[in-house]
Amino acid sequence: MWAFLFGFLALARAQGVAVSAQLSLEQNQLLPDERMRLTLSILNRSGEVLKLGTQGDWLTFTVLGDKNAQAPEVGTDHEYLAGETNVPAGMSASREFNLTPHFDFRQPGRYVVKATIKIPQWQQEIAVPPVAFDVVKGIRLENLPDIAMPVGVPLLTNQDGQAQVIRRYFLEKSDATAGSKLYVRLTDATGSQTARLVPIGPFFSYTQPIVKLDRYNDLHVLHQTGARVSTYCVIDTLGQILLRQTYQYTDTRPLLREDGDGGVVVTGGARVVLPSDLPPAQEPPPAPRANAASSLPASRK
Repeated sequence: MWAFLFGFLALARAQGVAVSAQLSLEQNQLLPDERMRLTLSILNRSGEVLKLGTQGDWLTFTVLGDKNAQAPEVGTDHEYLAGETNVPAGMSASREFNLTPHFDFRQPGRYVVKATIKIPQWQQEIAVPPVAFDVVKGIRLENLPDIAMPVGVPLLTNQDGQAQVIRRYFLEKSDATAGSKLYVRLTDATGSQTARLVPIGPFFSYTQPIVKLDRYNDLHVLHQTGARVSTYCVIDTLGQILLRQTYQYTDTRPLLREDGDGGVVVTGGARVVLPSDLPPAQEPPPAPRANAASSLPASRK
C-alpha cells in the first residue's frame, strides 16, 4: 500500500515533468533469500494529481549483478506491482517492495537496483536513481544436534497417499559492519532448497545459541544479544515467528528446558517486556491450549 508523506526529496527529475523519485533500502546487506525492504518514494510537484498504476507496466525494476549482468526474473507474475494510487499535488507517496521472490540474486556479490516509472497521462518516463546492495553468504552454526534431523510439517494437511512434507532448520549468522544478526533458514529435507529465511535479531557471536524442538516440531532459540541480555524466539515449520521475548541475566542465567509434556520453557533470568514482543505484551495472554508448550500462545495453529 502507498503511504503519503509531506516534505522535499532532493532527487533527479525527468525532463519536462515536475515529478521526482528515489529508492531506499532498509539494509544494504542481505543473505541469500532474505526479504528485501525496498522503498520507492515519489514527490509530485506538477501542480496536478499524479495518477499511477493505471497500467500494468507502470513500474519496471532491473537488478544488475557482476559486470552489469542482469539478474533473471523469477516467473512472470507481476502482481506485486499492482495497485493504483493518486498522488495529490505538492505531496509524496511511498510504497515498499520485496524483490527477493521475483529476481534471482542469490549468489554472493554486489548488486544494483534500477527502476523506471511510466506516467501515461503525460507520456513520460522517470529513471529513478539506482541503489546498491550486497548479498553475503551466511555462516552456518554447527554443533546444534537438537535441530540436525529432518522434521515433518504438521501444519500442512496431507491427503492419503501423499508424501509427508519435510523441513529442516539451520541457524546462520551474518557478520555485517553494523553487527552480527542471527537467522533461521528453513529448507526442504535435503537442506538445498530454502523455504524461508527468518531474521530473529542481533547476535552476540561469542556465544552459542541454545536450541530445542518441541512436540509440534517448532524450533525454540535462546540466543545472547548483549553482555547480559538474551532473546527467546519460537519459529514454526512454516517459518512464522510465534513468540519473541527478552530475558535479562540476574543471579541465574536464562536457559531452555523441556517441561515433560513435549513443551519447552525458559527457566532462570528475568523477562524484560519490550515493544518488540510477540505477541505484544499489552495484549492479555490467550487461554492456553491443552497439552501445548506453556510458553506458546494458544493461537499458534
